[in-house]
Amino acid sequence: MNRLLAFTLTWNGEEKLKKLAPSLVGAFSLVKDIIEPKWMVRDNGSVDNSIKYLRENYQGDMEIYSPGHNRDSFAAGMNSLAKLSKPSDDDLILLLNNDVIIHDHSSIRKMVELMYSANADVVGARLLFTNTTKLQHAGVIFSHKYGDLPYHYRPGDESDKAAEKNRWFQAVTAAVCIVRGSAFNRIGGMDEGYRWAFEDIDMCLSIGKTGGKIAYCGATSIYHEESASLKKNPVHKMFMKPNVDHFKSKWSGKYEIDHDKYLSNPGYKEIKV
Repeated sequence: MNRLLAFTLTWNGEEKLKKLAPSLVGAFSLVKDIIEPKWMVRDNGSVDNSIKYLRENYQGDMEIYSPGHNRDSFAAGMNSLAKLSKPSDDDLILLLNNDVIIHDHSSIRKMVELMYSANADVVGARLLFTNTTKLQHAGVIFSHKYGDLPYHYRPGDESDKAAEKNRWFQAVTAAVCIVRGSAFNRIGGMDEGYRWAFEDIDMCLSIGKTGGKIAYCGATSIYHEESASLKKNPVHKMFMKPNVDHFKSKWSGKYEIDHDKYLSNPGYKEIKV
C-alpha cells in the first residue's frame, strides 16, 4: 500500500501538539483503508515537554527526528524528513504545521480523494482561524496591489459556498497540503534558498512549471493558528527582504496576475469531477 507521509516541524510546541496530535490520529483512522499514514516530526531542540508528550501518547503513530537546535529553514526541515522517509513516486506527502487542528477528521481523506479524482499534484486545504468560520486560507492569488506578490484569497472573510468549492490555483499554502511524491521528487524538494517564507509558493510554481496541477479542497474544515511558532520567535522577519528578492529573481513575470479573476468570479477554475 502507498504511504501518506505527514511531515511536521516543531519547536517548544507542547500546547499546539496537544491539539494537533489527537485530531491527526483521528484523521489517520479515516484514510487507513486507502493509504498507509505515517507521522514524522522534526524537533528543533525543544526544551519543553512536547517530545515527551508525543512519545508517551503517540509512539505508534509517529517517528521523531531531533537534530538539536539549529537555524535550518522550513524548506530544509521538510527536505530532511523526505531524505529520511525516502518517498516513492506513488507515496503522498502531507506537509503539516504544528499549529493546526483537523476540526473535521474526514478532511485529509477528502484531500486524498480529490488528488486522485482530479489527477492533481498538490492539494491545499480550506483553513479557518481557530474556533471561527472565518477564512485563513482558501487558495493563493497574485496581485499588482501587493507588488505582484502572492497572498491568501479572501483572508478573514466569513466562509461561504464559494470558499467550499474545489478550485485550481497556481499555489496553496503548505500549512496543510498534500504533494505527490512524484512531484516533490521531480523538483528536487523545496528550495532552501528561502528562510521561513515563500517556500511553499515556490514549490507550487515549480511543480506547475513541470506541468503539475495545484488544487484547493474546499470541503475541508481545519483550524490554523497562523504562524504560531514564528510569533514566539519571529526569525522570518530577519530574512524577509532576502526572501522577497530571491522569489522575484526566480519568478518575476513567470506567473499570472490572477487576483481579479478569482475575486470577480466565484466559479473561476472550479474543479468538477
